[in-house]
Amino acid sequence: MLPCHSRFPLRAATAALLLALAPTAVAQPLTCGRFINDTDSAELVLEGPDRGYQIDYSGERSDFLVQLQEGQPQVIDLGSGSIETLKASQRGRVLELGWNRFVLRTPAQCSAPVPHADGSCLADPLHCLADRYDKDTAALEAGCSDGMPALCRDLPGRYRKDAQARQQRDGDDDTGFSEKQRVAMRAYMEKAFDEMDLPALCREDSAVFDEAACRNTLASRPELGEKIADALQGAALAAGMVEVFAPEPERPLPETDRMKLQGYCQARPHGWFCTEVAEQQWDAGDLQHATAALALACTAGDARACAFAPPLQQLGADLAPQAAATLPCGAYVSQAALMDSLRFGDRGLVDMGMGQLRARLENGAIRIRHEQGGDFVLKSLPNGDLLGMDQWTRFQRFQRTPADGDPAHCAPPVQFTEVPLPEDCPKALVDGGAEACCARGSMQGCNVLGTRLGLKGQWEQASVHYLQVCRAGIREGCENLATAQERNGDVDAHGMLQALCQADASGRHVACDLLDTRNWAMMSAGHALEQALQNSGDDADEDIPPARRTPNHKR
Repeated sequence: MLPCHSRFPLRAATAALLLALAPTAVAQPLTCGRFINDTDSAELVLEGPDRGYQIDYSGERSDFLVQLQEGQPQVIDLGSGSIETLKASQRGRVLELGWNRFVLRTPAQCSAPVPHADGSCLADPLHCLADRYDKDTAALEAGCSDGMPALCRDLPGRYRKDAQARQQRDGDDDTGFSEKQRVAMRAYMEKAFDEMDLPALCREDSAVFDEAACRNTLASRPELGEKIADALQGAALAAGMVEVFAPEPERPLPETDRMKLQGYCQARPHGWFCTEVAEQQWDAGDLQHATAALALACTAGDARACAFAPPLQQLGADLAPQAAATLPCGAYVSQAALMDSLRFGDRGLVDMGMGQLRARLENGAIRIRHEQGGDFVLKSLPNGDLLGMDQWTRFQRFQRTPADGDPAHCAPPVQFTEVPLPEDCPKALVDGGAEACCARGSMQGCNVLGTRLGLKGQWEQASVHYLQVCRAGIREGCENLATAQERNGDVDAHGMLQALCQADASGRHVACDLLDTRNWAMMSAGHALEQALQNSGDDADEDIPPARRTPNHKR
């Protein structure tokens, strides 16, 4: 018998030996065929050991590659570039990918792996995507040409960055900022310079500005340099806030870049990528190339593109928007999308099925103001159809469809009296600037002040400032006032707008337009439901018996 003290070492040594002799765990072999997930709403098809595709619940197809990493198969989605581990069990008859579990429904013989050129993205997709966001433009274009749509989709953003870099090399340090952002940044820096008592020789707007002398001054006063660095950071934050208060639409890419993207789409069609190319072309007004890219996206499996492409292709030479002379009258129907039916009626009112909006003519375009502070934009076609041009109605063709109750003629639209929101407070985004401007009667200052309070959830206080702006006939103030009621049921924006409208004898105050076009009934129903839910929660609490008092309870 072994001594007692040697039993444990022997047991440990035996375990170590068995562990060393045990076979290394490896992934189960993959079985090719068609797999269905537990709810039958999606499927995964493994065509070979190196590739396959998924079809989601909406019928959208996404191709993928399979590559081994440390013995585990990794699924690389070609369209998004996402990478997930594929787990096989039950001899390859069950596959797990992300949250989905797929069960083999139709086995199939595996096709041979597809060879790819050495050094290409498809030959080693894991390595190719590992430095995806560090690739230069040439590397992205090469990967796109290889057949990696995820890298193609990175190209529009990269082209924009390249354009900004070129502007910086040309000496434009404010590249990438809108004019409104530049104004806010300059105002912020002016206030900061005043507060830090920056010497005149360091201020470019000063007659005694001297860059070399300024550098010497800053070198001898490091605390001043730190203050300038803090001011620059604050100015950048102020520029960011401009995007919150007054976002500007992105400019279309130059034609050279758009045609490069079009070429990549034509060479290797991919649903998502070609649809994005179509969006770039459409926003730039190149409708023929946009329609061609949509058709390619459809053939590549993008169901959304398939809904839009055929009606546009049918137009042929009629796909040429023209200036509208009058607002439409009657019903128009499009493919199922954000809004698939419009009924134009009297005074420019448009029934969209869930409330009314107001249309107007502006520079030959039909603009329908929506509740998010922007417009749906439609243009007329030679055959009488309407074409959606903005990001919400993009690619939609609205066809005249006579319906019961259509008026024979529509009364002309109402021209409401509106005042543009003045940009009379460049320091509105500087601490204390909005308050000071609003106190002296600046409507821009009052609007910014209201928005700041709204962002903090203080909608009742915000409504006081919005009412000032709305009373001045500025649409933004009236719209923000309505939003305050949407966010807080204690704000009676409807009553305030009604009072302003009634006080205007002409009935053309912009507040009157908001009364007609906001869905006040739905807003009230939403607040009532919210209140009912809160009350039901309070009642539920009352059903719970109070806890027994202990000596620690305060009386």
